[in-house]
Amino acid sequence: MASNIVPSNIDGTYPVAGQDNSSQGFRDNFTTIKNNFTDAKAEIEDLQNNRATTNANTSFNDFVVSRATFKDTAQTVFPHTTPTTNVTIPLNHENGHYQTITTGTSVDDSSTRVVSITTSNWPASGTLGRIILDITYEDTAHEVVLASNVLVADNVTGFNSGTNKITVSDTGRYLYEFVTSNGGTTVLMHQLGKLYV
Repeated sequence: MASNIVPSNIDGTYPVAGQDNSSQGFRDNFTTIKNNFTDAKAEIEDLQNNRATTNANTSFNDFVVSRATFKDTAQTVFPHTTPTTNVTIPLNHENGHYQTITTGTSVDDSSTRVVSITTSNWPASGTLGRIILDITYEDTAHEVVLASNVLVADNVTGFNSGTNKITVSDTGRYLYEFVTSNGGTTVLMHQLGKLYV
């Protein structure tokens, strides 16, 4: 942004030494100085309010950062609360790109537990949103039900397209990725891995 501060509007040759000078020249210079200070204050406050900072969180408000090189960066991990009953778990994009769920244990280990997955707060259409979901199935009777807007790839172990449910034959840790480029209208899902040991 261009600065509104104009130092050249101040008459640096005024007052002229050795002669009677009009007070209007003083007033003009003082007014110009005051206006420049007012503009400087506004511009400094704008920088303070809209800067990227190294000592606090920074929101870029969906503006594009281009031609950047990242090194030694991290992504947040969001652990969902372990359910004890049937539950709906929202994969909220604002919670971060890596989210975890453990289906939990039951008093009756053979009881069915349904974990329904919804998604929300994806970035705007035309940009890519991505969530990796790390699920630990603690019982093969536990089922994961996907929302109707999720299109599932053919590599997802135990997926039934008729019921939109995932059931696994082995307990353990499974990794899935959800991506969308249209604001969550359609979410594509595939499996990254299973049964990590």
